Amino acid sequence: MNIRQTIFLVLFSFVFSFFGGCSKPEVTTFHQAKDGKFYGGTFRLNMVRGNPNGLDPVIINSKLADDIALQIYDRLITFDSLLNVVPELANRWEISPDGKLYTFHLRTDAYFHDNKCFPNGKGRKLTARDVEYSLTRCCNPKTRSVHFWAFNERVVGAAEYNKARLSGNNSPESVSGIRVMDDSTLQIELLRANAPFLLTLANSLGCVVPHEAVEYYGADFFQNPVGTGPFIFEKWEHDRQMNLRRNPVYWQHDKAGNQLPFYDNVAISFIKDDKVQLQEFSKGNLDECFTIPTEFFDNVVDNATRTPKPPYNKYIFQAKPAMCTWFLDFLCTKPPFNNADVRRAFSLAIDREKIVKYVLRNAPFAPAIHGITPPVMPNYPIDSIVGFGIDLPKAREYMAKAGYPNGKGFPVVTLHIYTEPRLVQVAEAVQKMLSEALNVRVEIKTIQFAELLSLAEQGNLNFWGTRWYGDYPDAENFINLLDGALVPKNETEPSYPNSTRYSNPTATVALNKAVASTDVVERSNYYRQAESLAMKDAPALMLFYEMHYRMLQPNVRNYPLDAMARVVLKNSWFEGK
Repeated sequence: MNIRQTIFLVLFSFVFSFFGGCSKPEVTTFHQAKDGKFYGGTFRLNMVRGNPNGLDPVIINSKLADDIALQIYDRLITFDSLLNVVPELANRWEISPDGKLYTFHLRTDAYFHDNKCFPNGKGRKLTARDVEYSLTRCCNPKTRSVHFWAFNERVVGAAEYNKARLSGNNSPESVSGIRVMDDSTLQIELLRANAPFLLTLANSLGCVVPHEAVEYYGADFFQNPVGTGPFIFEKWEHDRQMNLRRNPVYWQHDKAGNQLPFYDNVAISFIKDDKVQLQEFSKGNLDECFTIPTEFFDNVVDNATRTPKPPYNKYIFQAKPAMCTWFLDFLCTKPPFNNADVRRAFSLAIDREKIVKYVLRNAPFAPAIHGITPPVMPNYPIDSIVGFGIDLPKAREYMAKAGYPNGKGFPVVTLHIYTEPRLVQVAEAVQKMLSEALNVRVEIKTIQFAELLSLAEQGNLNFWGTRWYGDYPDAENFINLLDGALVPKNETEPSYPNSTRYSNPTATVALNKAVASTDVVERSNYYRQAESLAMKDAPALMLFYEMHYRMLQPNVRNYPLDAMARVVLKNSWFEGK
């Protein structure tokens, strides 16, 4: 056997093992539901970004983990396929006239999954006390929470509670602004009106967990999630696969009266090669293929119409401008990127049009020549945000101004990226452009996604590639990535979501005025002011605005693609055979 044959067999065995190895093919029995729908089957999807960092809601800091959490946990509110706010665990809610008091009235028929953390392994009914407990965990630094930003200086008592826990003091015992009124009523009191606050509760920070599971599993809760959601966590083989099974007592029903969900199981694989993903989808081993490999894009999609070419036109094809922006972050507090002129020079040296057209084959929605907010937000035209296009003379001028004429004396910098195929391709293009335009040397280092996020938040990277998926449909969700008020005073503390640690007090003031306004036009104007001020300082090098593409097997039903590309499987089903 020659080396080529050996390599092929090893790769074949590795991929084959993801999809069942030598076991007998799964025999699926479908049974009829109301309104022409069907129960049964295993929905198989792959996540090319690899393993999530964990499934404890307080540490979830990526879309990858949040997409899985959507299957396991419920939240007070959620979004429909048009990204309108709809009830989930909260049947209804009221907001006081001054915008500072939120009263949530909860469902009384939601139960936690059966799990050995409960007496006799039987899941119990969810109450308002569980919501209070879950939101309070977001404010407790001992949980390693990345979500305190959503409560700090917003919710009454959150800062005091967090400070007490940091100091080791157990008083106060709770966040005074998060109050249980009775078993089915919860109130949240804000320090001041904050228009996007309700939307943040649809983020992973709004997932409700039982204290029994946190206490029983301890440090291992992150890989033993327990919620009230449509699917029950069953098994996780790190870097390989994860299995979920249908929750037989899930509270939600569709309009026809069918109990959700329809699928018996969800099987998630973590193959990082998008070319292998496409191949396995084409073979019928996956039910969805999210993203299309750059190398194959011209073969799959007609760019003029953004429709599939044969033979891919036999699949359900979905395309949607994304609530997602790709960029390279700078650590703005340490050399060499604490100098805004260096950051401006880097930003002006990149030909985004060329990257989109030639490197990415016109797959993105558009080059990011404006701000960090993608062009899909309602009532927020980004054309008024002046960003950075290519201007090589100006770029060299800024480098000289910063003390590095023709790159002389500029240190070698490392661009950290994770194993996302397109990010690798873009990083190589950026590396070449910076070398040719500014005579600077950039080394590329690839690390795992979860590690990159952790190192960036800790301030241990100075130049890294990433993207931001919107957690909720409001421009604040992107602009607050550059909000200096979210940067900890102690540089040893993690900084999330503002990992660049950029700060502009004037921009922060404008952002605060925006979120406090209940007038849509006024809020939009303040957002534009805040983002414009920040973008002048180039705290991040914008790359492109994303376009979502997803293909589904022909028998998949009711799985729409939204601008956030949320994985919402509880309403979907297979057309029965």
